[in-house]
Amino acid sequence: MQQRPEYMNPYLAPRPRQRTFDAGKFTKGDFWTVLAYLIFFVGGAAGLISLIPGYMDAFSTPDQALFGINLILYVSFFILAMIQCGPQFFESFKTMRYHPVAKWLMLPGGWMLTIAVNAIIAGLTGQAVTSENQAALESMAGTVPLPVMLVVTALFGPFVEEYLFRHLLIGKLSRKFNVWLCALVSTVLFAGIHFIGAGISSWLEVVPYFMLGVMMGLAYILSGKSMAYSYMLHVINNTVALLVVYLLYPLLPMGV
Repeated sequence: MQQRPEYMNPYLAPRPRQRTFDAGKFTKGDFWTVLAYLIFFVGGAAGLISLIPGYMDAFSTPDQALFGINLILYVSFFILAMIQCGPQFFESFKTMRYHPVAKWLMLPGGWMLTIAVNAIIAGLTGQAVTSENQAALESMAGTVPLPVMLVVTALFGPFVEEYLFRHLLIGKLSRKFNVWLCALVSTVLFAGIHFIGAGISSWLEVVPYFMLGVMMGLAYILSGKSMAYSYMLHVINNTVALLVVYLLYPLLPMGV
């Protein structure tokens, strides 16, 4: 009986190598989108929306008005970011063709790892590791419906941040600089951007964002610079945080 060549044996066939997705070069659209982000999110121009006549009166509470500003901004920047990187984003979903089992497991696994690290740090320091976003979510939970919050915080927000901090700062910037240096810059800026205007009262507040930035950067690089993969991990993180605040916290005894 003639033996089949090794290259025809499915059990001996080499696994496909991880594909690296090309983020492309920086464009004028990237420049104007980043500039607008810096003006509105970092420079504080978003607050000008509240000065529009009748805007504040349209909401029952200040938290709803603040959420309305975030809704306007994130919808706008979601559209801008999608225009700039839509084709690359959808193409990068193909990363799931390479080592799919490991990648699907790492989506919840990566989130659990960040939670575990935060828990270890909290245990060693004896202090709770709470993010600024978590506190903001808790204050809005009673006034903003969960479905609306999910759309803005778990879908639009992560897309904008993955475009800026992974697609641009790692994907495109690594065409000129070492990818791990780019990942460090991305992580530091990602953590720092969440404290614009609020300030930092304790280094423990930075830990959740720093760990999330590290995890997103690793997910992006190891998946072949797939924005889609780091986005999915980001969506899971934000969705779980929202579900905990909206569904679990109300069931806890008062004062816990």
